[in-house]
Amino acid sequence: METTTIHPAEAYLRNEQNPTSLYVRIEGQRRRLFINRNENVIGIIAPRKRKSGYIFTDWVSIEKIYYPSSSPEDAADIEKKQVLKYQKLARLATHTNDWLRKIANADLDKSLYENRITTGTRIDGKCIGLATIEKYCGSWDMARFRTALKQGEKFSTGRFDFCGYDGTLWCEPRENGDMAAGFSKEFRNCGNGYYYLLINDEYMIGYDID
Repeated sequence: METTTIHPAEAYLRNEQNPTSLYVRIEGQRRRLFINRNENVIGIIAPRKRKSGYIFTDWVSIEKIYYPSSSPEDAADIEKKQVLKYQKLARLATHTNDWLRKIANADLDKSLYENRITTGTRIDGKCIGLATIEKYCGSWDMARFRTALKQGEKFSTGRFDFCGYDGTLWCEPRENGDMAAGFSKEFRNCGNGYYYLLINDEYMIGYDID
């Protein structure tokens, strides 16, 4: 009887104890495989796409598998790099607030969540540039936002379309003279979504998700 050998990447995805996606290298490019376990189908994300893809069967094309790290040492190292990333970006800020002070005084032996810098969600470390937001809210609103931030005034845009989400850009002063600013992209006609805080003059960074 002929024995069928399953590819290691396929075996990984079909193991229900593992995550439902796995990065591999194909033709020198990093690609993401995923499995729909309800339909028992494995697919691959299409190039230059984030969610859409197609059924994958070309296992011999895989040049390398990028298994996710699971050792405590590697996990701790990743968390430390995340904290350092926030600190590096925060040093460029021209405003200040309690959140930025927490970043500056963060304990490198603790995660972002343990330092109370984020709420410990999957958008930790995800950046959105103000230049990107400007493409959707418009240069007029972005200029008003930057002016309000500089002058310590309260400002909020109306909701605008941001890649299929309802986007809102805002800033407001605190009683102690601090300034807080952020960006939300909420699911259309819904009260929850993804929330980012301004970490310096050019970038918002992931903070929370409802």
